[in-house]
Amino acid sequence: MIAAAQLKALAQRFGAPPSAQLSPLGGGHINATYRVRWPTGDLLLQRVNPAVFPDPEVPCRNGAAVLAHLAAKGAACPRIWPAKDGALWCREPDGCWRAFAFLAGYAQADAPAHRDRFCEAATALGTLLALLEDFPAATLTPALPRFHDLAWHRARFAEHALRAEKTLGPEGWGFHQALAEALGNNPLAGPDRVIHGDTKLANVLLPSSEDPAVVVDFDTVMVGTLAMDFGDFLRSVAAPETGRAETSATLLARLGEAGRAFLAPLALREGETRAQLARAPAAMAWMLAQRFLTDHLEGDRYFRVATPGENLARGRAQLALAVRLAEGAPELAEALAFPGAKPQDAG
Repeated sequence: MIAAAQLKALAQRFGAPPSAQLSPLGGGHINATYRVRWPTGDLLLQRVNPAVFPDPEVPCRNGAAVLAHLAAKGAACPRIWPAKDGALWCREPDGCWRAFAFLAGYAQADAPAHRDRFCEAATALGTLLALLEDFPAATLTPALPRFHDLAWHRARFAEHALRAEKTLGPEGWGFHQALAEALGNNPLAGPDRVIHGDTKLANVLLPSSEDPAVVVDFDTVMVGTLAMDFGDFLRSVAAPETGRAETSATLLARLGEAGRAFLAPLALREGETRAQLARAPAAMAWMLAQRFLTDHLEGDRYFRVATPGENLARGRAQLALAVRLAEGAPELAEALAFPGAKPQDAG
């Protein structure tokens, strides 16, 4: 728990008066975030969690560079709120603190009222990747080394194989083994791109007006592959927490629509095919399942939990989702086809 006095002092470093109102903002599993309001200002104050990021200055530095790149192109993006001394973030014993102008009139794309606006979120993310095609990738430092390294997460989970099999039971462990066989060794392969790294619906803000959608949370921006961002977004669109009870045909139609909107702003490169991209949502769900389950078995050190067993429940849900997505991958590949698509695009 962060003391109220510390929060007030930090807010004042970013220009807030002593009378400013502070309120916590929930929803994230990693960083602590607060809204700070006063008559002439409204900002989002956030601590980058040092228990997660080995060097919390790295995501601050990477994010600032990418946001400057996007702003220079006139893209809608978060605006950094510098400290009074001009610093873009403040290093404290408990991590790095930074601030952004609060985006009033926006809501996360995973909010119940906006779940059917997933194509707006998809277009925003695809456009983002297109805008980052000329970003100097060599200037990025990995904030979370091996973040999307599926083989590494598999190896870490395998260290707990005996406990994991007992914890998941025959059905859950069977799902895990079936996915290993269905997805192969490297389902997220592809040519290098600068990617967002965390393309869940919650990281796209949708406006209540005609303004464009805004992508947020650039902590994991990195060199990766299109399959990683594309797969994670469609995984999020399909995620069981949406509360939808839908047939496989309905789900695949929705994912196809979202996938086409994501890919529309992009030109696929050699090694980026519809068939390969259609397997990516299952691969990302499977990887996330193993991350949740590993964290559960190691004492919930990475993902915050409100109650014991929460990461186990998250892992089970993602595992079941991964199976469903893997089964539907061939149909999804067909659903991703654009009118006039060339045969070689099918992969």
